[in-house]
Amino acid sequence: MRILATCIALLGLVGLAATPAQADRRLTDQEKSSIRSAMKDMGCSGGKMEFDDGKFEVDDANCQDGKRYDLKFDRNFKMTSKELEDKNGRREYYGSGRHNKRDNRHDTY
Repeated sequence: MRILATCIALLGLVGLAATPAQADRRLTDQEKSSIRSAMKDMGCSGGKMEFDDGKFEVDDANCQDGKRYDLKFDRNFKMTSKELEDKNGRREYYGSGRHNKRDNRHDTY
């Protein structure tokens, strides 16, 4: 009986360990407002907002340069990442350094 109880307890712990600590969730109205304000300061708007893996994300935000970006913000609504979406839906990292698109390699300095 003790072995059975121990096995059940261990299975419960394994189940808890496999559960992600930061699950996706809906944003509160206050969080949405804070993200919109941060985006407005950057010259961006729109997109799909979500909370994922401990950070706020906005997919397909439209920015002043006429391009779409995926944006990530920390819990204090400071932007941590801005990735360019190209016409084919692929991402390019914005501000990741000089990039030579012709031969698809990073330039060396």
